[in-house]
Amino acid sequence: MHEFSIVSSLLESCEEIAQQNKAQKILTITLDIGERSGVNVALLKSAFEEFKCGSICEDSKLLIQESKVELTCEQCHQTSIPKELNYTRCPQCGSDQVKITKGNEMLLLRLEME
Repeated sequence: MHEFSIVSSLLESCEEIAQQNKAQKILTITLDIGERSGVNVALLKSAFEEFKCGSICEDSKLLIQESKVELTCEQCHQTSIPKELNYTRCPQCGSDQVKITKGNEMLLLRLEME
């Protein structure tokens, strides 16, 4: 389960950011997790609840928003959200010259600190 290592890195990043901002604790952590990021949201939440004990995030709430995959076509230059799990063809022109430009990452969007 790589969610444990993700949470470990997240907590380290939160502690660094809190120190830089002279915060005593973190109240809320907001993440954006793409549907193709490879992160299991339920396992991430569970790991967070387990690992946050004793950290600056001990009393924090984890908020997660999930992002859909967004494709950009190099042929017609259109950006679209595919309706099916086919990420190899542009839904607009049918070209196979597409790349995933959103939905394959995990982003730390916001920290609410005190």
